[in-house]
Amino acid sequence: MNKKAMQGLKKEEEIKGEIKDTFMEIKDLEAELEFMELREPDDYKYIAYLTNRIDKLYKKIDELNENN
Repeated sequence: MNKKAMQGLKKEEEIKGEIKDTFMEIKDLEAELEFMELREPDDYKYIAYLTNRIDKLYKKIDELNENN
């Protein structure tokens, strides 16, 4: 296999790993968000922070998928 093909495959694997890690982070944040909404519904600032962070991570995944 030539060098360019190997570099392309390596980059693709890195992107797949980053997507997987991002999904895991989203899963954790969604669980924390659900907990906060049930236990501390008056903590609007933190709930808004979690929601915003989750939205940004989904956008990151979309961008990674477009580049892949």
